[in-house]
Amino acid sequence: MIKLQVFFLVIILSTEICHSIIPIERSAQSSILADKKLFFFGGMSSQLLSSFNQILYLDVSKPFNTTNPPFEILNVSIPFRSSYATALFSPLKNEVYLFGGFMRNELNDDNMFGNHISVLISFNLENNGWNFTFTKTNGIAPENRRLINGVINNKTGKFYIFGGVNDTFTGATTNSIAFNDMNIFDTISLTWSKGSAEGSPLPLIGYTATLLSNGIIVFIGGEERPYNYNVSLNQLALYDTKVDQWSSMRAQGITLENRSYHSAVLTSDERIIVFGGDNFLNQYQLAVLNTKVVPYEWSVPTPAPPLPLTTYSHSATLVGNYMFINFGKVDYVDSNHEQLPYFYILDIRNFTWVAQYEPEQLSQLPNSTNTVNTSTTNSPGLSVETPSDNDKKIGIIIGAVGLSVVTVAGLLIGYKYYKKQRVHRYAKQAKQCVSYN
Repeated sequence: MIKLQVFFLVIILSTEICHSIIPIERSAQSSILADKKLFFFGGMSSQLLSSFNQILYLDVSKPFNTTNPPFEILNVSIPFRSSYATALFSPLKNEVYLFGGFMRNELNDDNMFGNHISVLISFNLENNGWNFTFTKTNGIAPENRRLINGVINNKTGKFYIFGGVNDTFTGATTNSIAFNDMNIFDTISLTWSKGSAEGSPLPLIGYTATLLSNGIIVFIGGEERPYNYNVSLNQLALYDTKVDQWSSMRAQGITLENRSYHSAVLTSDERIIVFGGDNFLNQYQLAVLNTKVVPYEWSVPTPAPPLPLTTYSHSATLVGNYMFINFGKVDYVDSNHEQLPYFYILDIRNFTWVAQYEPEQLSQLPNSTNTVNTSTTNSPGLSVETPSDNDKKIGIIIGAVGLSVVTVAGLLIGYKYYKKQRVHRYAKQAKQCVSYN
C-alpha cells in the first residue's frame, strides 16, 4: 500500500513540471498587483506592430531571477487587443477595472467600439470572468480616451481618471481631442460623476498619478495639449479627493527636466519614486519626491551599479520593498537595436539594482523545528517506559505520520493535477502552464 502511494506521488510530481514562457517585448501595457500576483494586461509590440489581448502574470510569492523570470500566461484573454489603457484593482470587490486605451478587434486594427464610446470592463479574479461594466453604469460616462493613469481609493471604492486624448481619423487626417476633466467612478454603486473643473490643469497625457494617504492625488510630468510640450516635474498639479479641489505646488529641492511616459510608485513612508520617461531628447533614471514636507522636495539617489537602460511607456509596481519595472521602450539612434522585454528590480531600502528577487515573507517564516519533551519527571501512578519502548513508539508514530503525509500529499497533488488538466482542456494556449493557486 505504501509503495503504491509513493509511486502515485512520484508520477504526479513528474507531471507537475512546467516551464515559464518568454514574453514578447511590449510597451503601453496595464498592470496591477493582486493576490500575490503581478498581472499585465495587453500592451503593444514594436516588432510585431500589433497589440495584445494576453494577460501575463508573475507569482511574486516565489523567488526568481530577472534573467529568467517565471512569466505565465492566463488562459483567459482580454475581449479585445488593448494598449495605452489604465487598470485599477478594487480589493473591495476583488475585481480589476480596465478603462480606455486602444481597443482593437482580434483579427484587424479596427476600433471595436468607435472612438468616442466609453468602455469600462471589469475582470473578476475569483472566476477569471470579464464583465462589460459600461452597460450597467449610472451617470454620464466619459468619452473614451488613452494615455491616462488612474488611481483608486481602496477604502471608498472610487477611482479617479484625469485628462487623456482621443484620436479620430478622417481619411489621411488625424484629429485629436484632448481632455482636462476629472472623471470619478464609484465601483460600489457603478456610478460615474465629474470632479471639480475649477483650477484644473491643461489637458494632460503621459503623466503619472499617485494617491497619497491624505487623499491628495499628485500629478507628475506628462505632456500638455494642445501645445505638445512636457510639463516640468517641479510644477505639480494636486487634486484633493476629500474636498474635490484642485491646487498646484512648486516642488523644492533639485530642478528636474521634464519628461513623460515615465512611471511612479508610492512607498510606505509617502515617497514617490519616479523612473524613466522620455522628452524626445533624453531618457532619465530615478528621482524621489518627499511628500512629508511642504512644499514637496525632489532628490536624486545614486543607485549602485549596474544601472539599467532607461525605458518609457513601461509599468512599475511596488512589491514589498522592491520596485518592479517591466517592459517599455528604449530609443536609440541605431534603428537596428532590438527591443527587449526589459525587467529591472530596485531595492528601495538602499537604492540598489538587484537581479535576484527574494520574497520578504519567505525570510520571515519561522524555522521548521520539532519540540521534544525531554523531561524525566514521572507522574504518580504511571509506569516508567524504558528508552527502547520510547524508541519503538516514536518509530510507530513517525511511520504512521509518514504514511498519512504521503497519503494526504498524494490526494492533494492528485486533485490539483486533475483540476489543472480539466482547465487545460479548455485553454486556448495548450502549451502554456497556468497556475490557479
